[in-house]
This record gives sequence, structure tokens and C-alpha cells, in this order.
Amino acid sequence: MHHLSSGLKEAMRKVPSAVALVTGRDESGQPHGMAASAVISVSMDPPSMLVAVNRTAGLYPVVEATRRLCINFLAQHHEHLLEPFSRSDMRGQRFVSPEWADVEPSAPGRLPWLPNACAVVCGEVDKAVPYGTHTLFIVRVLDVLRPQELPMECQPMVWLEGRSVPLAPVAA
Repeated sequence: MHHLSSGLKEAMRKVPSAVALVTGRDESGQPHGMAASAVISVSMDPPSMLVAVNRTAGLYPVVEATRRLCINFLAQHHEHLLEPFSRSDMRGQRFVSPEWADVEPSAPGRLPWLPNACAVVCGEVDKAVPYGTHTLFIVRVLDVLRPQELPMECQPMVWLEGRSVPLAPVAA
């Protein structure tokens, strides 16, 4: 089994994926979040997403309890935000950037989100499927937030070989 797990991990390092910061708010109003690349759209009817969350992640009990989350798809200019969301020892630094909106506990009902992300999708958990070390949350989309002051072309952050890599612009 270890051979298959390490082989799959190596194989997936060769497959580029979008990077998102998945955020939530606990019942006391505190923001929580994690970096994720295991995020995909499921269906347009009903609009839905799938997010895989390790059950040891700090965000897991928050989403399990509140059933709400926000997916912030990062742009290349967000690389500075990635490390705090990837390391549990930097948890206290995750929402210190002024780029975040609705971080304060006084923003009832709102989840923390990045107004200048490439795309922001917020929703409610419709189904939770435990599998191995993770739970697959199927999320019914409730809102797609349009980023403000976004350059004409958003350069999405892409993860490949364990690091962020730039994409070449597509010729028109």
C-alpha cells in the first residue's frame, strides 16, 4: 500500500492544479482556512463544487459544524498568502493581510474572502463523504463573488512539482 501511496503522490506532483484558500467561520465568529488544490467543480445544475479536506486540518471541524465554506482561487500575486495557510504553526498569521474582506467576527453571516482573487465561490455543504484520511465535501454554490479591481487577465496560481509556477498567456 505504501508503494501505491508514494507512487500516486509522485504522479500527482506532475499534474498542474489550481490553488485555493478555503475559508470558513466557526460558531464563535473566528475565521479559519487552509490551502487546497483538491477542489473541482461537480455540476452546473445544480451548481456545485467538491472540496477534499483532511480530517486533521483545523478547518475540518469548522466546516463539519457550520456546513459553510468559501473557495478563493488564488492569482499569482497571492503567493505571499499561501505559506500561512499551508503551515499550522503560522495559523495566527492567516488573516492578517488587509487583502481579506469580512474577516472580523462582527461580519455575521459572511465568510472571509479575497476581493482580488481570480474567482470566489461560497456555498453550503450538501453531502459529506468520508474517504481515507479526508472528507469530500460536495458544496451547493450559493454565491459567486465577482472580484474587484482585477486586472483584465487574472494570472491564476498553479501548483506543479510542489511549487507555484506561472502560466504563459494564451494567444488571442
